[in-house]
Amino acid sequence: MEKNEMQTIYINIDDSGKLVDSEKVSIYAGLVFTSKKEKDKFITQYRSIVKDIKCKYCQQDISVCSSNKDCPELKHNMLKPKHNRQLMNYIKKYSVICCIINNDKVYPNIKNNTASRGRFLDYSLKLLIKQVIKSLIKEERINPNLPIKLIINIDEQTTKTNGYYNLRDGIIEELKYGIFNYNYGFFNVPIVNSDLDVEVCYQKSEKSYLIQASDLVAGTVRRLYLNNMDNSLEFSKRIEFVNYRIFLP
Repeated sequence: MEKNEMQTIYINIDDSGKLVDSEKVSIYAGLVFTSKKEKDKFITQYRSIVKDIKCKYCQQDISVCSSNKDCPELKHNMLKPKHNRQLMNYIKKYSVICCIINNDKVYPNIKNNTASRGRFLDYSLKLLIKQVIKSLIKEERINPNLPIKLIINIDEQTTKTNGYYNLRDGIIEELKYGIFNYNYGFFNVPIVNSDLDVEVCYQKSEKSYLIQASDLVAGTVRRLYLNNMDNSLEFSKRIEFVNYRIFLP
C-alpha cells in the first residue's frame, strides 16, 4: 500500500430487540469489510441467494412471480430455518460483528428515559466500532499509521427508533483523539495515528442488502441468546461465528 493511500473500512449494522424492561436483550450486529472489492463481492452473491429465496415468500402465485419486485423483503423473523441457515452459511464466510446488551443489567433510569437510552445506545455503538478497528489493526488488516476512511451503514429505522447523539464526531474523538474517562480517572488512548474520515449513512433496509444481512445476523444472535439464557457456555459456542463481539454493560 502506498504511503498516503486511503484504507476504506465498511461497517454495516442493524439491531434486534429494544432496550426496555419488557425485553431481555438488545443486539447490534452486522458485517465489516476492509475493501470495496470484498464488499461488492458479498453483495453480488448475497443478492443472488436472496433472489432464489424471495419468491417462496411472495403473496402472489409463485408460477407468475417472474421478478422479485413484488416479493417482500426477507426479515430474520419471517424466514424458515432452512433459508435462515442458507443465508447465514454465506454470511459466516465474512467478518461478523456484534454488541450484546443484557437489558437486565442496564440501570432502569437509562432504559426508562428516551434521551438516556439514546446516549447509552450511542455509547454502545462507539464501543463496538472501536473494538472492530482495534481488532483489524491487531490482525494487520489495516494500518493505523495510514489514512483511513470509515463508512458506517446503519438501518434508517433503527435511527428513528433510538436516536443518536452526533455519532460521527463521537467515533472520530474515540478513535483519533482518545477520551478521558472521568468516572474511572484514566485516559483512553487513540488508536488511529493518521487522517481519519468517518461517514455515517442511514439506509432503508429494503434497498440495502448489507442492512438486510445485518438484520439477519442481529436476529439470529438474539434468538440464540434467548434460547440459551441459562447456559452461557452453550451460547458462547453458538456464536463462535461472530468474529468481533462485545458484551454490555
